[in-house]
Amino acid sequence: MKKIKELQKRSELGEGRDYGVGFTILNKKDSKFKTYLPFTACRDYLNDFVYVEKTKQEIGKIHGYNHKVLNCFENKKYFYIGVNTLHKNYGEIWNLKEEATSLLISNYKNLESFLNKIEENLKFKSRTTIEVDEDTLILKVPIYWSKSSPLISIYTLLIRCYFNISDNFVINEENLKIHKPFIQDDNYFITTCVKFFNNIEKVDFENVMYTHTDKSNIHNFGIQGFLSKIT
Repeated sequence: MKKIKELQKRSELGEGRDYGVGFTILNKKDSKFKTYLPFTACRDYLNDFVYVEKTKQEIGKIHGYNHKVLNCFENKKYFYIGVNTLHKNYGEIWNLKEEATSLLISNYKNLESFLNKIEENLKFKSRTTIEVDEDTLILKVPIYWSKSSPLISIYTLLIRCYFNISDNFVINEENLKIHKPFIQDDNYFITTCVKFFNNIEKVDFENVMYTHTDKSNIHNFGIQGFLSKIT
């Protein structure tokens, strides 16, 4: 029996990216999980979620989503993310979904190792662990990744771009740069991933100052916006 129960309707979201790898933040109770927001291919909704939880300032409805303060990260060492694959919103078929799902599930140990090596570079004491729930991954995630919208943004972007890595993948600038994501359109984001990797020890990604509190700016202020701002 599937462990995750999705409580919200994705059809209510006005997604920018509306197919491919989908994400949600999960509420764990006993051995079961419920979604805090619909699985969405548009990672910017997680920016809204993290901003509201961090600042305790609600921003109202943005592109069909309105996150209310839940205090779900308070006094926690970990939180949970669900990852799956999604057809296009409103019923249009993504013809690579079945192949992407198979690869996501069969390759989860390589993805886990990849994320752990990134966390090692960040000098984490804790590491991401992954379990499979039928066609979905459940990630137990160190709480650090929830500390700012750029952090949740890069974490999910790394998953989207590198979930298809091989078991002998060595993390360095060159390998990150030449990697080909499963979705060809995601090649655009490889430069952002490399830039993050090269700045891991130079930049404070946790204590982000939000100078723009307009809901659209918050929604769009992920890792790309942050790196553009500091450079």
